[in-house]
Amino acid sequence: MKAELDRLGLATGSPPSSMALVVVDMQYFDAHSDWGEGRTAKDLGVADLFEDYFAQIDKITPVIASLLDLFRSKSIEVIHLRVAELTRDSRDVGYKQLVRGLIVPSDSKEAEFLPGLEPAGDEIAISKSSSGVFATTNLDRILRNLGIETLVFTGTSTGGCVQSAVYDATDLGYRSIVVTDACADSTTESQTACLEAYAGQAVELVTSAALSEALAEVPDVDPAARSGVERVRQYRLDAPYVANSGGAVEPYAAIFGPAVELGVSPDTSALVLVDAQRLTFDPALADALPMSDGEQKDAYYARAAAALAMIRQLLASCRMSGVPAFHIRSAHQLAGGRDLPRKRREAGLALGPGEPGAELLRELQPVQGEAVLSKPGSSIFNGTGLDTWLRNAGIETLIVAGASLDSSLEASLRSAGDRGYGSILVPEACVGPKSVEAQLRRMERGIINVRDVSWLVERLGQTAMAGS
Repeated sequence: MKAELDRLGLATGSPPSSMALVVVDMQYFDAHSDWGEGRTAKDLGVADLFEDYFAQIDKITPVIASLLDLFRSKSIEVIHLRVAELTRDSRDVGYKQLVRGLIVPSDSKEAEFLPGLEPAGDEIAISKSSSGVFATTNLDRILRNLGIETLVFTGTSTGGCVQSAVYDATDLGYRSIVVTDACADSTTESQTACLEAYAGQAVELVTSAALSEALAEVPDVDPAARSGVERVRQYRLDAPYVANSGGAVEPYAAIFGPAVELGVSPDTSALVLVDAQRLTFDPALADALPMSDGEQKDAYYARAAAALAMIRQLLASCRMSGVPAFHIRSAHQLAGGRDLPRKRREAGLALGPGEPGAELLRELQPVQGEAVLSKPGSSIFNGTGLDTWLRNAGIETLIVAGASLDSSLEASLRSAGDRGYGSILVPEACVGPKSVEAQLRRMERGIINVRDVSWLVERLGQTAMAGS
């Protein structure tokens, strides 16, 4: 049994708090012979072709209902997916769905879940006008907020919506489990073929009986332990964090508590150098760098030189302690900058990867094992795939330095926080307009820490010594 528990991501004596049951599209649209796809088949005179499929649906429905009872009894998270638009007139329908000639308005019968398989209590239900769910909804963000790492898939169809969800889930780093007798496909033959394909794609296959037996070996999940209502209590204030002094206090500084103190570790931290490239640091390219009103270029490049010295020191310390580094520059990939957002094209910030302004600084050249990513916009997350890189590497905290080209630093910090990453900002290793540099020093809040280079070098040195 221990081997089976390990295979399913379960540990004896530990509640399965990082597991969720996902029920895919068990609704009137595609899982009832009298509605949606079933009704269309009857109207076209081809209902006989779907007899095998709906016979499978009849078999898996009680199995899924039994699994729902089991997961609910153990307080394990349950998530329901359905094909449905968000609007009553389906104006938000996806192109892929539209060309099939079948829409699912939000208030239609087809959008309803099958009897006995409806969400219970406050279980999460996700509507998608697509086959896969991750590409078109915020499910990934929800799962990360819930701390989910293992997804148990049931529903329909094994070679369609289930498959899209499973393959995206594995790419995003989730452990994917498919319950073989709780899924259906268009024919019995295609069902068998799909399950065989899963077996070669890092997907665990399990029967409902084996899954039930394994879950019987582990404790129930404590709902209070994952409740946001309970977890937030430790952060609530009994008195203003910063006292009112005649209206001089920034309002949010009074009602939000101190920032969570972040540590650094080579296992969970990464250095992110933002726009540390010739355009932002090299005076020889001063004519190409847009300046804010009143900004003196000589003063800017003097600050840039000081910041560069700090970045070099920080990068050396990270390398010595084993903290990975990401070099993220502003540069387009397509000819003519067609992949750039409008605001960058209009601002003249169209740098190809081979142009001088896009070159990384000689003093900060990446070494083997360090990633170089090009971003088309301000944030380091948009258009780079960085989020996936960081997740696969187990990174939780970003050490952020570099240049604030087009608000890159501010946008990146906010995007990092929204994705659940803590950030350690190093203002003395950053350069930008004077107003931005002043703002960066005031950004300590929530999961953003503001630290100087000496603090980080000391911590990183301790880490290097501990690992030697």
